[in-house]
Amino acid sequence: MKKIFIFILFCCCISFINAQENNETKIDKNSIFYLVQNYIELNFVLESFNGSDNNTSDYQDNIREIEKQKQDILTQIPLRMISQKVDEKEVEAFLNTKNNLEKKVEYAQAKKQYFEYIDSKVKLINLVASEHFYFCIFELEKIFIQGAQSSKIRSIVDNAIEFLKEDIKFNFLLEKEKINDIEKIKVLEEKEENLKTTIKSYNEILLYLRNNAKLLETNFLFNELGLQNAINYINYKTSIEKVNVGKIVISILVVVFFYSLKFYLAKILSFILMKLFRQNLANVELKTHFLAKLQNPIGWFLLIYAIGICFTIVYYPAPVDIRISNALYIVYAILSAWIVISIFDSYGMVVISKLAEKSGKREVVNLIIKILYFIIIVIATLFVLAHLGFNISALIASLGIGGLAVALAAKDIIANFFASVLLLFDNSFNQGDWVEISGVEGTIVEIGLRKTTIRTFDNSLVFLPNSTIMGANIKNWSKRKIGRHVKIYVGVTYDAKPHQLEQLVDDIRYLLATSPLIAQVDDSALKLGGSRAKYRENLVSVNDLEGYKNNTYVAVSGFGASSIDIEVYFYTKAVDAAGFREARQRILLEIMKIVDKNELSFAFPSQSLYIEKINTEQKEELLT
Repeated sequence: MKKIFIFILFCCCISFINAQENNETKIDKNSIFYLVQNYIELNFVLESFNGSDNNTSDYQDNIREIEKQKQDILTQIPLRMISQKVDEKEVEAFLNTKNNLEKKVEYAQAKKQYFEYIDSKVKLINLVASEHFYFCIFELEKIFIQGAQSSKIRSIVDNAIEFLKEDIKFNFLLEKEKINDIEKIKVLEEKEENLKTTIKSYNEILLYLRNNAKLLETNFLFNELGLQNAINYINYKTSIEKVNVGKIVISILVVVFFYSLKFYLAKILSFILMKLFRQNLANVELKTHFLAKLQNPIGWFLLIYAIGICFTIVYYPAPVDIRISNALYIVYAILSAWIVISIFDSYGMVVISKLAEKSGKREVVNLIIKILYFIIIVIATLFVLAHLGFNISALIASLGIGGLAVALAAKDIIANFFASVLLLFDNSFNQGDWVEISGVEGTIVEIGLRKTTIRTFDNSLVFLPNSTIMGANIKNWSKRKIGRHVKIYVGVTYDAKPHQLEQLVDDIRYLLATSPLIAQVDDSALKLGGSRAKYRENLVSVNDLEGYKNNTYVAVSGFGASSIDIEVYFYTKAVDAAGFREARQRILLEIMKIVDKNELSFAFPSQSLYIEKINTEQKEELLT
């Protein structure tokens, strides 16, 4: 019964104020009753503003000032829920008032006194609504003392909101139609509007508590470790006036504990991750790198978390000030993002690099890493903006409204981003490929979200926008499995006999057909490309698709100015720079041996002068 009396007392105090009873009631300005009444009165003022047509700057400034005062009251209400005093006389007065109003309603309804009926009914609904509101406040007070969790806070507040929805469903149109006095009708309508404003105020306060339930809940460790019991025990043993020794001692212990924990948590996390991904626990270099990356953000996170627990201790049994909790959650979000990014930069890079090595698609893995970084930062930013008071849903919706302007302003960025995605899955080139794009020749370093980086052979770094690459011709020298082209001309002197030339051509053909350095007919996609190539044989030229070339030609190609030319056309098996150059050198040396074996000699540019007639005098002059 005592609990019922307590919440009835709450109802009594506020209802006396709202109903403006004859007896003046003194209210403590630090009490929750005073704050709620002020909030209701501010809503009365706003309602009066809504009825005017004034749109001046002063008028708008007044509204903003009132909204600010309302917000200040809302932040103070949770702090005033604890330690409300009970006055048995006021409880008794409230019960008498409620019984009298119920009797007046019944009597006026029976006697068809419609004005008295509506007037008494409005006052009774006011009391009932106050009862529902303050019963919720009383229940919240109990769970704050015991250790409140957000789910429990929401449950209690939701029940109270449902009751208030029923309270506001009053309608006296039929009764007012039977009242002929216009002045009385105006008085009743004014009281109805005041009642609606009062219930609306209760609902706004409860919605504020519900929306901030996460910020109002008691710290998990504070609740689970029973620190409130430790505080009470220390205070009971010390009994120092005006000094809460229990809170001071527990706060110091919490800070010391979490400060020492930071040296071990990073090690524990590294051990768990290595076990999870089956990494070598004896890899000292990996562990050292991982710990160096994580120790700083984890240390800051534990320090801020310890400060959060200290705030819970200081404010106990009241909940922590919502503004402080909000600031702590913002810091938690930033530090959590820092920790996750640090894990990616340290341990994650090791795992991802091995994944990239196995898949052979380093650029795809690299893009995934950048997208993950972007997602983490965006989530953290949205969380911070939400706790700073921004309407995230409205912000996202506004992006749709301003989407055209954003798209026009950032069309190059968007084009480059989608071009990067297409390039990665189009398989035009990979990291490390030797390419030639838009006159730039070099090795692919990285395919980014906006640009592709190429290292040229003179060791300069070139950045090409991805949208430019999509519209350019791409020559990829690395898309070759077997076959790097060599075409040379062997020029022999004109004193060569036909049979010598035929033998020379046959010997070179034999060399190319038997050399293990030269691509042969069997070096094809059908033999080396797997079953997939066989299925595609009738659809495309699989050798050209997969990058296999094995043609060889050796033949006399023409009579030059100073030599008889033999064309030698073949492909080396090696496609890498070192292997190709080594194979080409060995083949050229073998051709020199073949030319020497056939008693032929290489021709070189020369010019012969032929004189048909010469007289004696000229001959003598030449001899002298």
